[in-house]
Amino acid sequence: MFLNYPSNPTEACATSSSFDEAISFAKKNNIIIAHDFAYGAIGFAGHKPISYLSRPGAKDVGLEFYTLSKTYNMAGWRIGFALGNQELIRLINELQDHYFVSLFGGIQEAAITALTSSQECVRELVATYELRRNALFEELKKLSWNTPVPKGSFFTWVPVPQGYTSSQFAETLLEKAKVVVAPGIGFGKHGEGYVRIGFLAEEERIREAV
Repeated sequence: MFLNYPSNPTEACATSSSFDEAISFAKKNNIIIAHDFAYGAIGFAGHKPISYLSRPGAKDVGLEFYTLSKTYNMAGWRIGFALGNQELIRLINELQDHYFVSLFGGIQEAAITALTSSQECVRELVATYELRRNALFEELKKLSWNTPVPKGSFFTWVPVPQGYTSSQFAETLLEKAKVVVAPGIGFGKHGEGYVRIGFLAEEERIREAV
């Protein structure tokens, strides 16, 4: 079972009880939990996203993946790690040995520096995303475009206006307003009726877009 919290695209955050339920389900049904914790460092208004591995019994049935792409702006460097069940980690290492080669040493050194140095840069990054999130929702509120405010990740998942599919609305925004959003249908059939918006531009640019 693959889980992803804080979630891309929906920005949903896990609770302790949701992980506990997943662990119980995995034990009962003899399956593995694989949790993608890519946005684990990005929580707003004092919210700290919960690690799957923080829950009792988590390592018995699963593992957690982490990437340096989001936390340290190292997207494209393709560096991350996995933690958890010892046998699962052994199997991943076996696959790595046969299918991949090691990363360039300079990237590995940069990753070590990122993980072991001051984390002030991470706090600054999260604060920047929070300011952008706040700007977006201040403007959406003026339009009475009400949707829950995200607690984590750097996306929000908003319903499209009545009468549009997610693709139609995304195309209309692009053609008439030169604003790019991701149509929800691209994430699967249950994404229909929503678009994903990222906090990836400066505050004033976000306000202009809305």
